Amino acid sequence: MIKVFDKVIDLDKPVGRFTVIDLICPKRAWFLFNEPIRELVKNTDELVVMGVETHSLVLSQLKEQGCNVEVPVEVEVECNGKRHVRRFRVDAVCNGQVVEIKRRYTKELAPMYIWQVKAYMALLGVSRGAIVSLSDGYVKVVEASDDELRAVKERLVENIRRALCGDAVRHVGSWCRYCRYRTECLNEKLM
Repeated sequence: MIKVFDKVIDLDKPVGRFTVIDLICPKRAWFLFNEPIRELVKNTDELVVMGVETHSLVLSQLKEQGCNVEVPVEVEVECNGKRHVRRFRVDAVCNGQVVEIKRRYTKELAPMYIWQVKAYMALLGVSRGAIVSLSDGYVKVVEASDDELRAVKERLVENIRRALCGDAVRHVGSWCRYCRYRTECLNEKLM
């Protein structure tokens, strides 16, 4: 516990939230949702701080050019008779297209980033988006059909439901090797 004036910060409290990218696997989302804040802070490095600053500078430029930035989207699910609303923020929507800003885009990270952009596209009802790599200026354009976006949205909603209800089933994919919970989520296929 940390006391700041009359406020208390409990670092042992569960994080209690997750991002769209965490929902690529409901098991990963479940681990993160229930992890103590202390562990999340311990796993964060100084690159995140630099990334947040750069991110906000780029978003302010997009805003000046007429884009909507940090656009909120909500997903509602039901679990054990209780209604849950999860809120996410899309970096920017420019001319009806989703724009996600990343520090770096690589072949290895592509599946997670593309999933995130498609999830945002599905939630906003748009068929085109882009991932912008700040390290090299690369722009990956992402397009999807209505059928594909419907499937992405269904999977996203189901992954949220599974993560919140505790019946999370792992989705094995190439992104698993980057997950910080890979040792807790044992799978012979990856060993």
